[in-house]
Order: sequence, then C-alpha cells, then structure tokens
Amino acid sequence: MCGIFGCLSDDASGKVLEGLRKLEYRGYDSSGLAAIFPQHEGPIETERTTGYVSDLVSKANGRFSGAEICIGHTRWATHGGVTDNNAHPHSSNDGAITIVHNGIIENAPGLLERVRKLGFEISSETDSEVIVHLLDHELKAQPSNKSPIDAFRSVISQLEGSWAVAAIMTGLDGILVARHGAPLILGRGHGNICVSSDVQPFYGVCSEVAYMNDGDVFLVSRNGVETNNDCIIPDFVTLDGVYEGPNPGHYENMMLKEIFDQPISISNVMGGRISPDGKSAGLGGISLKPEEIMELERINIVACGTAFYASLIGVQLLRNHTDITVEAFRASEFPSSSVCSEKSLTIGVSQSGETKDTIEALQNALRSGSKITSFCNVIGSTMSRMTGNGAYLHAGPEFAVASTKAFTNMVAIFSLLAISLSKRVKEIEDLVSEMRKLPSKITKQLLEDDGSIEKAVEIINNSNTAVFIGRGISAPLSREGALKMMEVAYLPCIAYPGGELKHGPIALIEEGTPVIAIAPLDRTLNLMESSIRECKARGAKIILITDAEGSISDIADVIIPTEPTHQDLSPIINAIPLQLLAYRLGLSKGANVDRPRNLAKSVTVV
Repeated sequence: MCGIFGCLSDDASGKVLEGLRKLEYRGYDSSGLAAIFPQHEGPIETERTTGYVSDLVSKANGRFSGAEICIGHTRWATHGGVTDNNAHPHSSNDGAITIVHNGIIENAPGLLERVRKLGFEISSETDSEVIVHLLDHELKAQPSNKSPIDAFRSVISQLEGSWAVAAIMTGLDGILVARHGAPLILGRGHGNICVSSDVQPFYGVCSEVAYMNDGDVFLVSRNGVETNNDCIIPDFVTLDGVYEGPNPGHYENMMLKEIFDQPISISNVMGGRISPDGKSAGLGGISLKPEEIMELERINIVACGTAFYASLIGVQLLRNHTDITVEAFRASEFPSSSVCSEKSLTIGVSQSGETKDTIEALQNALRSGSKITSFCNVIGSTMSRMTGNGAYLHAGPEFAVASTKAFTNMVAIFSLLAISLSKRVKEIEDLVSEMRKLPSKITKQLLEDDGSIEKAVEIINNSNTAVFIGRGISAPLSREGALKMMEVAYLPCIAYPGGELKHGPIALIEEGTPVIAIAPLDRTLNLMESSIRECKARGAKIILITDAEGSISDIADVIIPTEPTHQDLSPIINAIPLQLLAYRLGLSKGANVDRPRNLAKSVTVV
C-alpha cells in the first residue's frame, strides 16, 4: 500500500526516486515528491502524477537534481479518486510546508471543517491534506519560543486514526516524522539519513536502521534524531541482508517467476526444521514449548485474504493431528473478548507482517490476556517485532501483488506446527516423509505441461463467472483459487464446499458454466464425485484438478492431473494449477498480473 521515502543527502532526489521504485511492489496508483535545495527561497518544489514512478521521473524531467532534502510518496487511493490533485505530497497554501502521509485520519471531516473556517483553501479530496494546513496554522499561532517540532507534535495530537507522516518546510534543515499504526523506519548511511515505510529502499543507501514506535515524533536531520519530549529515540542497528529487486529473469513476469520459485521456497521453509532422521519436525522461534501449547484451551489464528485461506487449511491440519481446539478468524472480525484468555494462543499470519487488521487483532488478543505469536515472511516487520516470537516463512521476497509462494509456505508452516505438536508418531512419520518429497513433486507439477491449463482457460474465457468447489481440506483451497482468479483476471468467482452447492449456489449453474473442482485422492473423493455430477447434470463445464483415476475422470471436460501426495499436503500441490490457471487467464485478458488494479501488496489501512 502507500509508501514513504525521504532523504537528507547531497543527491536527495535521486535517492528518493530510487527508493520509490523499490516501494512499487507495495501497490499504488500515483506518486510524487517534494524537495528543498541549498539556499532555498520561495515555495517548496513539488511534482505529482498518476501512474507509475517512471511517469513521475519523466514529469520531473531532472529539475529536482541538486536537492538536499526530499520526500516522496506512492499513493493507494482511499479518500478521493486517482488524480494528480489527490496524489501526495500536499502543500500549504503558500507552498512553504509539504507533507506525505500513509494511513487514514478518521476525524478528517471535522478537522477539514475547522481549517476551512480558519481560511485555508482545500485543494484535494484526501484526508491527508488537513495535516499540512493544521501544521501551517500551528506554526503561525504558537509562541516565538516554540520550535517546528512543537507545532508538529501539537498537530499529531489532534489526529485520530493511523498515520506515518513526513513533513518538510522552508528554513528547516530536516524532516519531521511521526508514526502511529503505520510503519515508519529510519535509516542511516555515509553522508545521508533517510526515512522509509520499509527497509527495501535502504539497501545500497544505508548501513543502519532504527524502527520507530507508535507515538514517536522526531526531527530527523544530518545531526541525528531529535525529540522534544520523553519519546525514546530508537537505537540504530546494522541493516542485515541484501536487496533482492523484482527481477523476473527469463520468466515473463514476477508472478510466473514466483510460481516457479516454489520448489526452492518449500525447501527453505523446511530447512533446519525437519529432524536429521527425517521422522519428525520442530518449529523453533515460538516462545511456548509444544507441551505448553498443548496445555492451552485453544489456538486462535487471525489473518486476511490469502493468509486467511492458508489459516483455514492450518486449522484442519491441527485438528487432524492434535486434540487442541483451534479456529481461524478474519482479522477484521476477530471477537477477541470472546475467545481470548491467558489459556489461549493467538497466531497472526501475514506475508508482509504489516497487515493493519491482523496487527490490530493481535493487539486486541494481547489486551484480552492471550499469548501471541506470528507467522510472517518479512524479517523485521511490525508484526514480528510486536509479537517478539514466531516463525518466518522463508519464501523469499514476493513482489507480485497476488501471493503464490507465500501461500504454499504458510500451509507448509502450519504442517510443521501440527507435526511438532502431535503425539501420533506413525502418522507424523508418514507426513514428514511426504513433506520431504514436496520440492521434487512441485518441480514435476510445474514442468509437466500437457496443455490442460490452456484448454481450461478457453472454457473460462467463454463465461462471465467461475465456480470453485472442494471438500475437506480442499474446501478452503477452492476459496484461494477463486480469490487468485479474481485478483489477476478480474473474473467474478464463487467458491463453496461441494456439499453446500445444493443449498443455494447450484442455482447459478447453467449451460457452459465453468466449475473448477479440486478432488484429490482422499476420503472425500466419492462425495466430491457426487457434487461434480450435480453440476454436470445442469450443463456445467467441469475442470477437474485431481490425482485420482476412474469414474470421476469420465465426467470431466478438462482434467488437470496432479502429483500424488499425502492428503494433508494436497493443498500445496493443488495450489500450483490453480495459480497457473489464474495467471494464464489474466494474461489472456490483457491484465497486469504483477500489479492488478486496485490492489496493494502490503495492506496498512483498515
């Protein structure tokens, strides 16, 4: 979602533009920057545009070269349409102050009415613009012995909602920054100091990072980080790792590359977690020992989107192999007061570790007495730092907005958790043995193209909708398949457990309706065949994803064969054709599969 990058440096604008490029993967619809030059006089120089950062570079046309203070922004629209006027940064009426903001100001309507009455002209539809006018007013109204950071802190105290804010003004050799409920990180390198929504833009620019906490208000200058109250200035620590940019290599785009990354990503999530004898597994990083978890009354899992569907699969895995009560909740609807206590563990699941709804659900769980942990992909993310314990997905950077390899690694991490908690030795040995074969089986699944995916795409392209069905552990996978197709191909889809079709959704089935049926060789196969026949009898075109043979194959219009595996691991294998199906359908419709419209990789607003 929205991204901020600011810099104080001899080549501030160049670093900011490059930083914004590294934030593109978060998802956005417009961008802009503002700059102050040496011996600057008059309004702050700004530029804004809809479209990509490359459009901003073209529009700026080199005129920001030589700036020493610069802030930039990528916007994902929440308040107001996708227009140049609504893009950030926003400036005061005299152009002397400029701000960028991530988050949502919930009391913006009242504050906007106030600044209008004070005589300020509002030029956008956003909730963010009110911040710059409030700051302008405070600077002009406060006593002469007060500083810009005093005025800034006064403005921040009037806001309700969530924010990461960076502000610059003529006459101030620094950037004012504040954080509450949206990530903001400081970076320091040779000859520069920066601020960013995440660490990606720091690679190649900064060698150290410091994570701001909620409530922090600082002035960042070349002299360091300053505050005017009892805020604790965070310590800078070494920036570990290396930057891996969105490089598709010989693949057509990032989504396809990340689909084909899955043999490696699955190997990585298992690395060091399966015992040397290959008969058991452990999941280090969680503060509670397995025996302590098993003494709890329940496990709650909170997540959104793809992570929620992986969590539903995780629920079935834990129920299959342990006796503990476990339930998954959409993070935005989490009833923490009803299900949390000191005898519960709440697990937050998120690729980015910045998902606002999931972070808030964990905070509510903590307030209700629950122990908390997290499964994240991004090291050092807000969620992983907030919980202080958990397990990383180790899927590697995921740049395509629609998640692929992070999803299968989430399912794998829940498999490892179930194995580590289970006392059913023989069952676990069989499951671990099959897990070790997953990388080679996924490789084979990816490489064996028999043309069935393209045949399925032809069928779906002739319809205005698609229906996904599955039973048992494949029911939540069907929902992930539908989500993926909606995300990258913009096709309205529904997903239901096979047994629920006759209770309403079957009314949608007519001649030619594509039904994508996930039917692995497991204990639900016979029932699944009955569900498929009900659809076939009403004229549906059946696209069957299965490793089974026999009568079920006779009713399919297209069969997408899959590699056989343990029934609990079938969602990992069967996710591959679902991802490829969505991907190829998206391409056939001319969609940007890496950056689908209206979507963001890191959802940092509620």
